Amino acid sequence: MTMTTDLDRRRDLRGTLQGALAGGLQALRQFYWRHADVFSVLTLAGFVLVTVAMTFLRPVYNWDVLAYLGTMVKGSATSAAEIHAYAYGVVRDAVPPEAFAALTEAGSYRIRQFADPDAFVSMLGMYEMKWLYISLMKWLTPITGAYESTYVINIAALLILTTSVGLWLRSARLSGYAPLVVALFFVLQFPGFYATQQPDFLGNALLIASLLSYERKRDMQGSVLMLLTILTRPDQIATTGVLMACAWFLRDRSTPIFALTFLAGLIAWFVIGQTTDDVGYWSHVWFSTYQIQDTMVGFHPDFSPIVYLTAIGFNIYRSLFENTWLAAYALGLAWIGALYFRSAIGDQRRQVLVLTALLAIAAKFAVFPLSDGRIYFAQLTILFLLAFAAWTAGMTPTNDQALQAKRP
Repeated sequence: MTMTTDLDRRRDLRGTLQGALAGGLQALRQFYWRHADVFSVLTLAGFVLVTVAMTFLRPVYNWDVLAYLGTMVKGSATSAAEIHAYAYGVVRDAVPPEAFAALTEAGSYRIRQFADPDAFVSMLGMYEMKWLYISLMKWLTPITGAYESTYVINIAALLILTTSVGLWLRSARLSGYAPLVVALFFVLQFPGFYATQQPDFLGNALLIASLLSYERKRDMQGSVLMLLTILTRPDQIATTGVLMACAWFLRDRSTPIFALTFLAGLIAWFVIGQTTDDVGYWSHVWFSTYQIQDTMVGFHPDFSPIVYLTAIGFNIYRSLFENTWLAAYALGLAWIGALYFRSAIGDQRRQVLVLTALLAIAAKFAVFPLSDGRIYFAQLTILFLLAFAAWTAGMTPTNDQALQAKRP
């Protein structure tokens, strides 16, 4: 029996295969971490190239581009009919006939906007506040064309996003985790809003670059990027205010800089509001979160707690069943809680930014309960990046450690 057992063991190749596999994996791990910076650059560059390629191979035709084109010429046009003709003319020439038909005939709202110039122009107040995005379209149009300017802006935003994330990963000695960061982008529904003709991607890229600059203690750079974020999407003033409050609460030494940035953002928001035909907060909330209106002419409903609570409930439902951001927020909250009670988030600035991301998401949804993941993408990205950095502290092999492991 003993001789048979020994013979069976010698014939059993599983142990040999397991040993060979373990050795191969260890060698692969050492090779990867020795060249982590190179793999990070390759991963992010591949991400950019594939994303740009898909933009043109599988283009998205978003109705909002009509509104931004109309807003771009609103100041120089002489009538609603002229604004309407310009916007729809540009899009008609730029997109396939079937896409133009969908933009003008798919649903009562689009039919009304295509048929009624006054109704179309009444919508533009909700888009005019995105000052930087519209200004970039104006500046780029003579060079690229009006419609194509939206793609150029998105590609520039993509470069801002990947460059800022790549620099932060290198600074945090986390370059080897670049593939996981790209995976995170997709989990947070990055493809759903990157290719659309909206300022949301530019705003998210600028906000991520700003907060990662703050994390690296580059406060002036972070503040400039934060102001550009507010000029792109003024509602991000909420993030700036939360950042200031969190910095004060946790006694961050750069609190005065955050306060000045918040003040500058408020001034910019006020100036933009005074120079545009904004429809007003509650009308905008009603339209975007409760019930779309075919025209905003004369639409000034009184505030209704019932409508507000209904909008919150409906958008919580949509956030859970049509988007991923709320589930990701719950996971991030649990992860941060576990790290906090392990005292793993030791750096004060990192604590400020983690708390800012958590509270800013809640504040933005409470003030304007939108279900779209694009609204919370930047904050969630920062939340998970910083949580991951705290979780992997001391776990990530450096190049020197990888080389030492290679030596006998």
